[in-house]
Amino acid sequence: MDEEEEEEEGEVEENEEPKLGWANLPDVCLRQVFWWLRDRDRVKAALVCLHWHHVMRSPSLWRVRTFNFSGRISRTRRSELETAVCYAKTYGAYLEDLEIRFSHPLNSLVSRRFQQTLRTFLAALRKTRGGLRRLTVNHMELDRAAWCRSVRKALVRSLTFYLRRESSRLGYLSLRGARLNLPQGLEVLEAVAASQQHIHLGRRPGITHLNLEDFFSQPLAVFISPAFPQVMNRFQGLCTLTLNYSCLSDELLAALSAACRSLDGGGSLQTFTIRCHIHEPHIQVVWGDAWSHLAQRCPDLRVHITVERILDMDKLGRILLREIPLRSLSLTSCYFSEQDWSVKPALTNLVPYYRSCLQKLTLDLNNSHESVDEELLEVVLLCSQLVYMKVWAFLDISFLDRLLQKRLEKKIILRTIKVRIYINKYDTQDEDEQLEEVYSRYRQLINSELHYFAISYPML
Repeated sequence: MDEEEEEEEGEVEENEEPKLGWANLPDVCLRQVFWWLRDRDRVKAALVCLHWHHVMRSPSLWRVRTFNFSGRISRTRRSELETAVCYAKTYGAYLEDLEIRFSHPLNSLVSRRFQQTLRTFLAALRKTRGGLRRLTVNHMELDRAAWCRSVRKALVRSLTFYLRRESSRLGYLSLRGARLNLPQGLEVLEAVAASQQHIHLGRRPGITHLNLEDFFSQPLAVFISPAFPQVMNRFQGLCTLTLNYSCLSDELLAALSAACRSLDGGGSLQTFTIRCHIHEPHIQVVWGDAWSHLAQRCPDLRVHITVERILDMDKLGRILLREIPLRSLSLTSCYFSEQDWSVKPALTNLVPYYRSCLQKLTLDLNNSHESVDEELLEVVLLCSQLVYMKVWAFLDISFLDRLLQKRLEKKIILRTIKVRIYINKYDTQDEDEQLEEVYSRYRQLINSELHYFAISYPML
């Protein structure tokens, strides 16, 4: 009997299969699943068992967070403002990448609620002694009428206090769309720069990526202020900088040349993005020597410039200097049209400055009164490094055919071609058929070597 029982037990053990199911998943798999859950679902999952509760407390699940502050009040659930404060108190110690998005406050009551919540949120985050690495606070737009003076001042004071105390570990900071006045903007930047000083003394990298696009209110001529270059001179080791052309001056370029030093002593600035809009001050004169000195100090510098609705050739000529190491250029006229305006001088006289360095060209033109096919094709042939071209304009279908033929003959090295051909009529069937024929002729080239997009679009 004993021998038979032993044989039966052996057979049972051999037939046993490993246990499968949610309860036996490894922690790494559970973390991957929990990553995609919303907060309310995470709370429910943490109540399933002690194992899941333990996994739910993993720091990797709480390092990245985005809050959208809209000011909406719901009786059935907590507002996103209360959720943000609760999150900061519970998981703020794990947070490394934080993004706060503001929607436009409808009135002063909502803006005051924003200010009070942000103050409470930042205070709770400061108490956790966390290690925030990336901070993005976008689109506050503090120049709107809904932000009364006292609320705006209190919000800037809360943000400044937090940045002065807790931004020493930051490597990335974006305050895009804050639209502060000049004294408040300088106060915020001074707070960030002050928190970074002891890092530079210890020869450790501080903030390397700084986005100040629309940081100041649009009508401000920041280039007049000597204080802005002085505070930017304190940001050592910047690799990426984004700002508006209204901030640009010879003094700023000189400050960046002196401040942007890597740990090995070389120039650290690699990407410099500049946006220029017709409604922003852009009358200042920036000398080419200042750009040359910055390019010499930072040999890996790549400049990206976006110009919106500035059509005057003299103004464009002051902005697009030949000494700029330009990698990306975007010229936009939007839907503005004027018979006296011509884009041809820019294509024939300015863009060729960058024939040896330009890699990306974006044009959005309302050129219904003139043809630019020949000039545009000549630009593509001249710019030996051009790999990306996006053109929204009135063009002939034959332009696209010739462009693809040049690419087939390897006379150009474009890898991305995006073209929207404007048409002065609603019915674009004939143009669509011609585009289909062009695609058929170069199908093999397009499918194997290009990112290609081409459509016709009625523009009346």
